Amino acid sequence: MIVDETIMHTNDVDSHLAYSPHLSPIICQIGGRNPEFCGKATSIVESYEYDEVNLNIDCPSSRVSGKRKFGAILMKDAETANEVVATMNENVKNIPISVKTRVGIECEDGEILDTMDHLIGFIDDLRKRGCKKFYIHARKCVIGGLTPAQNRLVPPLNYPRAYRLCHRFPDCEFILNGGIPGLAAAKLICDGIQMPRGKKESEELETKSCENKEHKVPCGICNVSNGSCTTPPTIAPPNLTGVMLGRACMENPAMFWDIDKYFYGASSNPCQTRRDALIQYCEYLETVYPRRCCDNDERVTSRIPSPKVEMNVNSGGCPICSCTYKPAPNVKTEQLNDIAQPSSKAKIKITSRVVDRSLRPILGIFFGLRKSKQFRRECDKLSRDKTIRNCGPGFILRQVLLAMPSEILDQPFTKTEDLTDADVPLHVGPILDSCKRCVGN
Repeated sequence: MIVDETIMHTNDVDSHLAYSPHLSPIICQIGGRNPEFCGKATSIVESYEYDEVNLNIDCPSSRVSGKRKFGAILMKDAETANEVVATMNENVKNIPISVKTRVGIECEDGEILDTMDHLIGFIDDLRKRGCKKFYIHARKCVIGGLTPAQNRLVPPLNYPRAYRLCHRFPDCEFILNGGIPGLAAAKLICDGIQMPRGKKESEELETKSCENKEHKVPCGICNVSNGSCTTPPTIAPPNLTGVMLGRACMENPAMFWDIDKYFYGASSNPCQTRRDALIQYCEYLETVYPRRCCDNDERVTSRIPSPKVEMNVNSGGCPICSCTYKPAPNVKTEQLNDIAQPSSKAKIKITSRVVDRSLRPILGIFFGLRKSKQFRRECDKLSRDKTIRNCGPGFILRQVLLAMPSEILDQPFTKTEDLTDADVPLHVGPILDSCKRCVGN
C-alpha cells in the first residue's frame, strides 16, 4: 500500500511507483481518505501503466485506521469512502478501480458494524460510484482491540458472507481473501465442490449437510478454530473470480510450483526443484539489481529502477564474483588485475534494503524441510556481509545456495494432491481472552 499523500508530495515518484516489467500485470494499492489526493494519486498511478488501482479499506493498524482515519475505518465512514471511490473513477481513463475491504468492523468506540445488511449497503454504495471489483477479506476488523497481526488470525473467517455478496451483486467481480491455506483449498473455492455421482455418496453428503442446516459463525459444520466458517461453495458463483494467498505465499512459496498445472490446467510446471526456481530468481535479481562492484558511478542502488551503469571491463565481475560470472573471452588477464579488491571499507552502492527485499520472498521456500533454518541463517549472514554487497542480491543468493545440500536443493517438489496438513500453513489463530467477543457476533 502506498499512501496518497506520499504519491502527491514526493520528489521522486519513481522510487515509489516504478517496477520491473517482469512483474506485469500488476496492481497498485493506495490508502487515503482525501478524495482530491486519492483522485490525483490514481491518475499518477495510471501513468505508470499499472493494470488496476485498489483502495485499501482493510488495514486495521492504529496508525492507519486510528490516527490517520483511513483503511478499515472507512467501513464506518461510508460517505468518505464513496467520495474517494467516485473521485478515483473520475481520474482514470483505461483501468479499473477496485476496493479491498472486510466483512465487518468493530470500532474502538464500541460500535459494531458486523451484519450482512451493513455489508450489502456498503458494497452497493461503492458499486454505484463505479467500483465493480472487490477483494473481500472474510473477517471482521477489530480496531483498537487487536494488533494488525492478530486481525489476520483471530476474528473468525466468514466465507458464506463473501458468497452471498457474489449472488447479491452479479454484475460485480469478487476475490476472496483470508485463511486460504493452499492451492487445493483455493481450487475448491473457485471451482465449487464436485458432487459425488454415486447414490450412496450423495446420500451421505446430504445427511452430513443436514446435521446443522446452516453454515454460520460460529460454525458447527466446518469445525475450524475460532468458530470460523470456511465451507467452499457447492457451485462456485461465476463472479467469484479468484482468491488471495499472500501469507501462504510468504510462509511456503514452494507450494506455488504447482500452480500452472494444478490450478490453471497447464500441461506442465516450469520448475521441478527448488534449485530450478531459485536459479531463475537469481537471474531475475541480476537483471533488476545489476552488480555495482566494477563501476565508477557514485549513485546508489536503493529501489527499482536501478541506476544504469557500465562496468569498467567485461570481466564478469570483481575478484569476488568473477568466478561466478565468467569474463568475456576478449578480456586480458592484466585487465582483471586492474580491478580493485572489494573490502568492508569500500563504498556500499547497493543498500541493505534492496538485499532484504530481494531475499524476503524466498525465505520460506524450504518450509517443512530439515534445512529450512540453515537457509534462513545463510541468507541473514550473507546479507550482512558488506564485502559482497556490491556484487548484488543475485550473487548473494547464489552464495547461499552453495551452502545448501544438493539433495535438498534437487529434491522434487511435492504435488499439491500429495501435500499433508502439516505441509500447508494454516492462517487461523487461537482465541485470545481479550477477544472472545469476536466469536459469535
